[in-house]
This record gives sequence, C-alpha cells and structure tokens, in this order.
Amino acid sequence: MNKNFRTNQTKHWVIAFLLLLLAWQEVLGAGRKIDKIIFSKVDFKGDQSLEEIINSKEGRLYEPRLVKLDRILLTNYFKNYGFLNVDVRDSVVLDPRKNRVKLYYLIDLDKRYYFGGVRFSGLETIPLKKLEPAFKNLRIGKPFQEAQISEAIRKVEDIFYNSGKPYVNIDPQYLYEQDSLIFLYLTIKENATVYIADIQYKGLKMCQKFIVRRELEIKKGDRYNRQALNKSQQNLYATGLFRYVRFDLEPLPDDSTRAVLKVLVQEKEARWVGFRLGVAHDQDIYFGNKVEITLQGGHRNLFGTGRSISLFLTPSFYYDFGKKNIINPDNRATLVFVEPWMFYTRTPGVFQLAFEQYRPVNSAHFNLYRGSFDVHKVFSKGVEMSGGLSARQVDIVKQGTIDTTLISPEQVRKSAVYSLSFYGKRDKRKNIFNPYDGSYSDVSLSFSYSRGKNEDGINEINRYITLTASWQRYQPFRPKLPHFKRWNFTFATRLKIGAIVELFGKKEIPIDDRFFAGGATTVRGYHEQLLGPAAGYDQNGKIIRAAGGKALFIANAELRIPLFWLLVMETFVDAGNVWAELNQVNPLEIKPTTGFGLALLTPLGPVRVDLGYKLLPKKSDPSRYAIHAGLYFAF
Repeated sequence: MNKNFRTNQTKHWVIAFLLLLLAWQEVLGAGRKIDKIIFSKVDFKGDQSLEEIINSKEGRLYEPRLVKLDRILLTNYFKNYGFLNVDVRDSVVLDPRKNRVKLYYLIDLDKRYYFGGVRFSGLETIPLKKLEPAFKNLRIGKPFQEAQISEAIRKVEDIFYNSGKPYVNIDPQYLYEQDSLIFLYLTIKENATVYIADIQYKGLKMCQKFIVRRELEIKKGDRYNRQALNKSQQNLYATGLFRYVRFDLEPLPDDSTRAVLKVLVQEKEARWVGFRLGVAHDQDIYFGNKVEITLQGGHRNLFGTGRSISLFLTPSFYYDFGKKNIINPDNRATLVFVEPWMFYTRTPGVFQLAFEQYRPVNSAHFNLYRGSFDVHKVFSKGVEMSGGLSARQVDIVKQGTIDTTLISPEQVRKSAVYSLSFYGKRDKRKNIFNPYDGSYSDVSLSFSYSRGKNEDGINEINRYITLTASWQRYQPFRPKLPHFKRWNFTFATRLKIGAIVELFGKKEIPIDDRFFAGGATTVRGYHEQLLGPAAGYDQNGKIIRAAGGKALFIANAELRIPLFWLLVMETFVDAGNVWAELNQVNPLEIKPTTGFGLALLTPLGPVRVDLGYKLLPKKSDPSRYAIHAGLYFAF
C-alpha cells in the first residue's frame, strides 16, 4: 500500500516538474524571435501547407497566445478532413547561443472518418425530396466534415421554418458503422403548421403603421415563413428610420395553428446633422486636389411618412503656394427630397435642387443652377438600375481677364441643358472598399438637349446622346515563388469606353458633359484631366487646362501586394486618351503609363499615394511624372 502511494506520488512530482519546465520554457521564450518552426511528420497533405495555417511565423516574436490559437487552427483544419480525434500539442526549445527559440507542433492524427449518409425519422408533411438540397454538398465516402454537417442541419431547419413550422424540433445524432463510417441520424418532430392570425406593432412613436406594414414580406393570414421575416427586417432597416427591429411570435391560447406576429421597433431620431471632409479635383489647380467641407442636416421622417429632406452646404478650399494664400474656388448648396415608394413599389424617387458658385482663378466666374428627379430600383444584391430627368442653367457673373487662351465657360457651356438618363450596374465584389475578388460592370445612356449662344454669339441648339460603359475584374492569387507563396495578391483590371454622338451635326458640347482623362482614378502619370485635347497653355507651352472630348478610352491593370500590417503596395500599367471628335479616334494615340504606389487600409477605406510615369510623353506635357493622392483604390 505504501509502495503504491510512493509510486503515485513520484508520478505526480514528475508531471508537475514537466509542466513547470514547459511553463518556464514559455517564459524564457516570450519576447524572443522564432528561429525555426518544426511540424511532426503526418501522412496526410491537404490543400494548404501547415505554415500557411498558423499565425506564428519564423523571424517573428514568439507569443504564447498565438501558439494556443495555432493549436486550435491546426485542430480544426484536420477535423475538416475527417480526423475527428486529432491531437495537437506544442513545445518550445530555447537556443541560448542565438537567443532565439525553436517552436515544435506535435500532431497525432489518429483514425480518419468518412461520411456514410443521412437517415430521417419523424417526417410527416415535409417530403424527403424537399430536404435533399440541404445535403447536396455532402458526398458518401468523402471525409467527414463536421462544419458541413452543421451547415446541412441548419438548412434543414430553414426548410421547416420557411414551411410554416416555427416549433420544429430536430435532434441530430451520429451513428458509427464499419469502424470508420459515420451516419447522420435526424429525429424530427414537426409540430403544428402556424398561420399569422394578426400583426401588432410595438414601439412606434412618430412613424405611421403603414410605413412598417408596406415593408413586411408577410401578411395577415399567411403561413409562417422565417425567410420572409428576415427579408422584412432588412427592408425595415434599409428605410433608415429604425435603430432596432425584432419579431416575436405569440401563439393563441386556444389554437396552436394560429399566432400573433409582434413587430417590435425602436425609431431613430428624426432630425440629424453631420459633417464630412473630402478631397476633390479641379482643373484650375495644377495638381488637381482641393479640400471640400460639407455641413449637412435634415429630417428623415417628415410627418411620420418616411419621406426625407436634407440640406448640404459644401465650400471648397485649396492653398495657392505661389500667392501663399487660401483660395475658395467654389461653393455648393444642395436640397434633396426623397419619396421612398414610387408606383406602389420599393422604388425611391429623389428630387434635387442645387446652386453652385464657381469662382476659378484663371477663367470666368459663373453661377450654376441644377434640378433633377431620379428613380432608383434594386432588383437583387448588386444589381441596380436608375433613370431620371435633369436640367441646369449657367449665368456668367464675371468674364475671365487673366489669360484669354484659357477655355471660358461662355464658350463651351450652354445657358441651359436638359437630359434624360438611364444607368445600370452589376456589382459582384465581396468588399467594395478593398476588392479582392469579383467583378463590377456598369453602363449609362443619356439623351441631352442644350440651347444657348456659341462662341460667335449666335443662338445654337444641340441634341446629343452620351454612352459610357465600364468593366472591372478582381482576381486573388498566390504566386508560386518561394518567398511569396504565403502572400495573397490581387490582380485588378478595368476597361472603360465612352462616346458622344450628335444627332444633327457637330456643335459645341457643354464642358460638363465632355469626357476627361488623366489623374488619380483614370490614367496615372498625367495630372488631373490633362490627358487629351488642350484648352490652355502656360508661357512655356505646357498644357494647364483641358478641353475634354467626345470619345474616351481607359484601360488599367494593377497588382496589389500586401506588405505588412495594413500596408499594400501597388504596381500598375494605365493607358487611355480622349479625342475631340469620334472620327479622330486612333488606337495609336493611346497613351500608356506605369508606376507604383502605397495604400494604407483604414476603416474608412484605403488611403493611397501613387507615382505615375508617362511612357510616351509629349513636349506640351507639364512633366513626365505625376504624384497622386486619394481615398480608395483607383478602381
């Protein structure tokens, strides 16, 4: 008895000593760099190398918390391949000569399991065929993946929930057969099919009931459907009126097949104010950048009807390094009214009135009045269309007096322009701020009618059609080069074209409707809008103002390489040009550029600086390179 006691006591001391030694090694290793990471040999190879899975890296500091996370990541990785009893341990060895550590991951895979199939019991009203799509990703004989099983069970639940069965009970069990086969056995108790007897609204203060009712995808008398409730919740949040939305189902005490749907909401404050700071482009500034400050405010729920009205006041400023003073080139005031439902459908109508004071340094001063009405329809996620009417008028306040060679709004703007436009887009990007996969395409078509005096003072009417289309693609990949195989690269491409077709002969096109290229978002290496026909030159014969044109071509290819932390390097090739007339388009005149840049990923989107270099410069170009700064990627 005493001997056994002493033996057990000795074992406990040995275990305690080993645990203490392991803890001491971790203490010694903390703060030191990892010299080498070593994995025990396993007779299995998945779609990723083990080095790619873990967060600890050779050459970086040893952090015990990251190692613990690595064990979880490695365990989950092997479990997804059917090794349900995998055991992952770690060990660290200090090398005092190098003052570094070696990190070992010890992996014991044990037996591998495979999916044998699924069996049901308790099905009553829901046919088996209706449940089969939930298991389409599971293949008999393939490695057992618990994550896929959990996803399939969730889909089965959704099928019952969307078929009027909110009280369904599903009990999953695993049955082991033939030593390594696992069958999923689902015991189902369907319970009653429930119909909505009444809908009650809770928490409404200012909003009228019809605002909530029209956004619901489920009506009184309908069968319970969770998918419809989820879509209803999305619709209510999309109105911008509510801070909180929840649905509760309360069964009637005397009837288990009928229930009351309670819509619980918390409204947002109707009045709001805001402030926004941004960067815009202006031809009159050599580098094209100016700061815009927007003061904004409004009411998001007029008279409880869901209609909104907003006012935006936007002055802009830039610093003139030559005169060493701050310039205020333009000011805008915009009033926006939104009718959220048009034609008894969820189609917003937006009415805008705008007034702009334009005060450039090197040309005429004028006031611009705009009005527009647009409707917007979302057909599915990422697929949208809009159309509208717009009108604008220009009043010259002061003629340009500094340089008569510069283009004047009196020469290129009509006193009034009316347009009918259509726009559609298809956005399949997974992340709009930092796109790494997917595509984006759009097309716009407008018919415009302009009237006013031409440069000879003669009244002139013009009618023209403007068409633009663009396509963007984002492709993630990992280079097979030894030092880059862990990096996630993105290859981004874009193609954009535009054309203005005049219906009754060539006349002046308002400068607002012309195409421009060059700058941070089109062809880098050329300053803002200075690629294409010129309208003004400095005393050295360098282009300082663009005239725009009726034909546009832009092509871009960019490789985005993550460096460290939130820093991304870009290397790009851009090409494009603008032609004054459609019959002047010449592919040999397309101007290529190249360059590189750095982008910092922030919660508000990437902030980047690019250096572009002209490959085929002209003598009239201001310089052979240009530095661009901006928010978001170029495309």
